[in-house]
Amino acid sequence: MKKFLKTVCLFSLPLLLLGIGFEYSLRQIPNPFRFKRYLLEEKGEQIKTMIIGSSVVDYGIDPSSLPDSTYNLAVSGQWFRYNKAQLEKYIDSLPHLKNIIWGIAYQALWSDEYESGVFYQDSKQNENIAYYSIYMDISFDHHLIHRSELLSAGKICVEKWSKHYLQHEKTMCCDSLGLDHTYDLSEKEEDEKKWLNAIPRSIKMHTALDNEKAERIYQQNIQRMHAVAKLCHDRGVKLYLVIPPTYKKYYENVEEGQLQRMYLAIKEVADKWDHVSWYDYFKDNRFVEDDFHDGNHLTSDVGAVKFGNILRKDIFKE
Repeated sequence: MKKFLKTVCLFSLPLLLLGIGFEYSLRQIPNPFRFKRYLLEEKGEQIKTMIIGSSVVDYGIDPSSLPDSTYNLAVSGQWFRYNKAQLEKYIDSLPHLKNIIWGIAYQALWSDEYESGVFYQDSKQNENIAYYSIYMDISFDHHLIHRSELLSAGKICVEKWSKHYLQHEKTMCCDSLGLDHTYDLSEKEEDEKKWLNAIPRSIKMHTALDNEKAERIYQQNIQRMHAVAKLCHDRGVKLYLVIPPTYKKYYENVEEGQLQRMYLAIKEVADKWDHVSWYDYFKDNRFVEDDFHDGNHLTSDVGAVKFGNILRKDIFKE
């Protein structure tokens, strides 16, 4: 038995060392989580206006179109719990912060699959949770899986490693102010039919289920909005809740009841707190095809610039 265990250890050691080496190499690859943390920690003294939210603003609001010292700190797929945790962690180290623009997607109030200690079948969920833990030091559990990129994401990590080290392609496309250019117009699907035909699938994915869990997440996220509003109130920061534009085929086919409940939640927060305002661009017809990468994301170099200029006029009256 001892001989068997010794043999197992001898064969396992190289695999363990290989895994550690692979994990180390993964952590050297640029990613938006690490970069957004860098902006918060290294540029915090300069930040006057920050943009938070998920992919609809990560790609969709150009900070250079807004007043000086605006940074886009949004992260694709960011749940409200992380918006709240990110602000709680950093707001006291942002001495000149005056404004927060929080972009809220149609599905955002029903988005949060987090359960403590759970390993998700969707590796993207595990990857995001691990990224927050590893690169932003924001964690809600002590699950070993979520302390390792390799263990949490598996195949995704191998693809990323190959993309960086073998193909020498970009793995992070943020500019110096945090706008992610992954959705530049040049990266848009050239076949118009493909991106238009994908819109019904996106709407289906974004439509909340009618069950107890979805309702619980909805109510929890409303409370998280109130918590962020209070945090801003206590520090004299204005909070702007912004609903980004969507393409006509998208907004004409969403579930109207869900849309109205989104408005109801946002209005509840804005009505309670006098330093909170909200702006609705969901069905804004000023945006045309080239402004969109897909049904609910703007192109980073065209639509996001246009949206930034609109926000500059509406919010900052410039």
